[in-house]
Order: sequence, then structure tokens, then C-alpha cells
Amino acid sequence: VRGIGKIGGINRNHLDLLSYSMVVIGLVMAVVGMANHDAAGPDMFRKYLGELAAFHFALIFLVGQSSFWVKTIQSFGMEWVVYPAILVVINDTMAYVFGVLLGKHKLLPRLSPKKTVEGFVGAAVATCAAAVPLLKLFVNNFGENSKASIVMGTGNTNLVKHALIIGLYTSLISPFGGFLASAVKRAHSAKDFGTLIPGHGGVVDRFDCQVVTAPFIFFYLKTCIEEAIK
Repeated sequence: VRGIGKIGGINRNHLDLLSYSMVVIGLVMAVVGMANHDAAGPDMFRKYLGELAAFHFALIFLVGQSSFWVKTIQSFGMEWVVYPAILVVINDTMAYVFGVLLGKHKLLPRLSPKKTVEGFVGAAVATCAAAVPLLKLFVNNFGENSKASIVMGTGNTNLVKHALIIGLYTSLISPFGGFLASAVKRAHSAKDFGTLIPGHGGVVDRFDCQVVTAPFIFFYLKTCIEEAIK
């Protein structure tokens, strides 16, 4: 998949333009449909705009993160999707463990009643502790000439720096993607987005944090590459 400049004979840049054009066309059609509605009025406009906002939110939440996965795989390799995904899983798991063992203070009780401050802090420490050896494992397994090694550069200090930055982000920022998903579920009185995984909900429930993680990883790696070239 790496280095693919064309997909099905179509340039990737053309695909980006096509995707954007489809969104714009949808927006224009929505405005025209709203203007020509028989029951045009404040209530109808609010309802219509609410549905339009929900549609675009769903696009960002479902399609947005996957598009950044594709860009990351093509530009830097599959390991840069797997590595942060594992860190998110570690963070989520350790937040539960520390929450059960030490949790006394609720973090965001109205959105996620089971999340605690102790669980959030404990998970951050555990995730950062796992980030460094896990990244070393990825770099070593993919070889010195892999894109992982090239992005990280040479020297243990450089690798530790990148690992801790990614670890901190997946610990302190990524969980808010999950909190946002919790707000959506509560707005619709739903416990989970699906039932595919017993006890864990659906696929979206497992990847809700990626809505803020996937774009960060792509832009962070892109920044690292540009700095390394200078």
C-alpha cells in the first residue's frame, strides 16, 4: 500500500478534490432543499440544520479518521496506525484498572460516570511507560531502513522523545474522543454504537478515540519528516 500515488488509476489528489466536491454538492443541495420546503419557518430550519450538522458530524467521526489512516499508511507505513492504536487500547484498559482499584473522584460524571481522575492519571503514566519500549519494538522489528526508523531518526534520545510525545497525546487528548462519543450516545439514550463485540459495543466504540488520534499522528509525522529534511 505504501507509496501508492494512484488508486484505481486515479491520482490521490484528484480523489481528495472529488471527495470535497461531493461534500460541497451535498451542502448546496441541502440549502436549496431547505429554501424550497413547503413548511419553511424557524422550527423547520432548526430541524433541517440539526440534521445537516448530524450528517457532517457522522462524516467526520466515521470517514475522517479512516481517511487519515489511509494517508498515514501510504506515507509512513502501517506501523504508524497500529502503534498509536495499541497505545489507545493500553490507555483505555489501564484507566479501567486504576479506576477500579483507586478511583474515588469522578472525572466527567455527566458524560462518562465510570471514568475517574485516578484512572485518567494512572492510565497516562502507564501509557507513557509502555510507549517507549513499544516504539523500540516497532522500530527494531521493521528494520533500520523502515519508515518507522527514518521518521524517528537516529539515537535513543530522539526515539524516547517521540514516544513520550505520542504517549502523552494518546493519554491526555485521545480520551476526549471517547468522551465526545459518550455525549453522542447519551443524546440518543444508547449505551453503545453497536453490539458486535459482547461487553464492548461495536467497532465505533473501540475506535472512537481515533477521531482525534489519527489526524494528530499523520500531521505529527509529516512535521517530523519536514524538520528532518531541513
